[in-house]
Amino acid sequence: MSELPDFLDSTDIFDDGPALKQRLEDDGYLFVRGLLPADAVLKVRQRLLQKAAQGGWLDGAHPTEDGIADPTAACKDPEDRYMQVFRSLWADEALHRLRTHPRVLGFFERIFGEPALAHPMFVQRNIFPQREGFDFTTGIHQDKVHIGGATNHALWVPLGDCPRDKGALAVAATSHRAGILETKVGSGAGGMDICVDIPGQWVTGAFKAGDALIFSDTTVHRALPNRTNQIRQSFDARYQPASQAIAETNMLPYSGCGTWDEVYAGWQSTDQQYYWRALNPKVVDFDTSHYERRDRMAFDMAEQGDAGARDALLRIVQRDHNPAKRARAEQLVRVLDGAAAGD
Repeated sequence: MSELPDFLDSTDIFDDGPALKQRLEDDGYLFVRGLLPADAVLKVRQRLLQKAAQGGWLDGAHPTEDGIADPTAACKDPEDRYMQVFRSLWADEALHRLRTHPRVLGFFERIFGEPALAHPMFVQRNIFPQREGFDFTTGIHQDKVHIGGATNHALWVPLGDCPRDKGALAVAATSHRAGILETKVGSGAGGMDICVDIPGQWVTGAFKAGDALIFSDTTVHRALPNRTNQIRQSFDARYQPASQAIAETNMLPYSGCGTWDEVYAGWQSTDQQYYWRALNPKVVDFDTSHYERRDRMAFDMAEQGDAGARDALLRIVQRDHNPAKRARAEQLVRVLDGAAAGD
C-alpha cells in the first residue's frame, strides 16, 4: 500500500460546486488541502493528546505534544479500557465544532446545492502503533452498511500531520460504482471487512494539518498501518443534503458515550448544541440486515473456537438492543479469552 499513487488533488476546484460534485460522482472521492484551518485542527490535537496522556495512553518520557504512544497501553474500540478514555475525547467541545466549521458546511453546500446536514453521530479514532501482538489497522470496508439512510459522504481529517506510515487513509477510486459489496466478519470498522475482489484503483497520500479526504458511502476504503511510534488521531463525519432521509442511529451520540445531555454537560457554551433540530431532518429506520448477517457469522465462528470473531462479539455486547444476544456474545467472549489464556 505504501507504493500506491497519490490522490488526485481537488484543491484547485474548491470553490466550484458543480466541478466538485462531478469529480465526486466520477471518482468517488475528493482530496482537498487546507479545508480546515490548520491552527484549529492543531488546537484540537493538543486537547485530545492531553486527555490521552491523562488516560495513560502516552509515553510520559516524551512531551505530550509529540504524541508518542505507550505500547503497553495499546487498546482499541470497543474494548472497555479504550472506551474509558475515549468517552472524554469524543465529547470534546472543540472537536465537535471542527465538523460543523463554516468552511466544511459551505463546502458540502456547494456540492449539494442545498443546506448540508452534518450527522450528529461521528467517529473519532485513536490508532496505536502497529507492533507484534497488536494491530488495529482499519480493514477494507464501505460505510453504507454502517450508516444507512440516503446517500451520504464522509469527511476524514487527521488531527495533525499524517504521513503515509502513520496510518493515512486509502480509497479505491471508482469503487463506489459497484454498489454494496459482500462482507465477512473482521476486526475493522463495525466488525465487517469486504471479502470479494475490490474494483477500482487504490490511491493514498500524505496529509498536513487541515487537509481532508471526502468520499461516498459506497467508496471502498481502508487505513494504512501506523508504523510510527505515535498515536494516530483522526475524525470522520458524514454529510448529506438536509432534505434527504437520515437513519435513526446517526442521530445518537457514538455508542457508549452516553446521551446528548451527558455529552453537552461538559461544554462551556450552548452554541451548536442540538444544531440539527433547526433542519428538521427526516429520520428513518436503520437497515440492520448487514449486522444481523455479521452476528450470525460471528456466533458460528466463536462456537467453533475462532478468535477472529472476538471484536464483532464485543460490539454485540456493547451495542445490541437484544439482551439475549448480548448475553450469548458475552459468554462466547469469555470462552475465547479463556482458550487464549490456556484455561
